[in-house]
Amino acid sequence: MSATETAEEVCCVCKQGSVSTRTQELTFHQFTDKGRLVCRVTIPMGICDNCGATSWDAAAEAQIEDTVRQEYEKLP
Repeated sequence: MSATETAEEVCCVCKQGSVSTRTQELTFHQFTDKGRLVCRVTIPMGICDNCGATSWDAAAEAQIEDTVRQEYEKLP
């Protein structure tokens, strides 16, 4: 297990796998009243080693929302 990976809990989707938290880059599109945004953010994500389900916590969600806000403010 690397410095950016920590063991967590049993997966809530498959109930079998172990969820590890890894720092991952997330790229996504967001549609707004000013148009489409393309956002990229690096957040800690929980990833199941059995089924591959991904999740993130409230702090990571706040980072995502902050990234959208910053990109939105760049639009004319």
